[in-house]
Amino acid sequence: MKNSCLLSLLVFFSANVSSAELVYKTYVNGRYGFSIDYPDYLIPQGEAANGDGQVFLSKDGEAELRVYARACIDDWDTTPAEFLKKAETEKVKEGRVISYRAKGKGFAVVSGTKGKQIFYDKLLTTGNWCTFFQWNYAASNKEKYDEATRLIANSFKP
Repeated sequence: MKNSCLLSLLVFFSANVSSAELVYKTYVNGRYGFSIDYPDYLIPQGEAANGDGQVFLSKDGEAELRVYARACIDDWDTTPAEFLKKAETEKVKEGRVISYRAKGKGFAVVSGTKGKQIFYDKLLTTGNWCTFFQWNYAASNKEKYDEATRLIANSFKP
């Protein structure tokens, strides 16, 4: 019993230490007003010329975060259901294997693998505006990026 309590505490503290070491920054888009937190190991590449969003890359090339907004396209991604339908119809062409889907009022998520990469795409809809983030990273470092995925997704605001 004493050893299992000690082990539980050790696991708890080591998990919190690794979380505490990550520093998150916030990107706020001036044109559309959306925001998202990203780990500081991702390097902003500068806003797109039209101001719709930004790409963030890791130094080692293992991870990429794209975040942007635009007018929703009728019958394509205006609703969460259309977003998921598009993901299903495009998956073969893009070489994706979808393992997770979710939708709710004003949002949809699709995730899975593409070759040796894991992808996580999220849509937020507000009125006629669609805001997206696409998070791709090396499957070989899944553990490293799983926590970042959760924090990025939860911080994303239209």
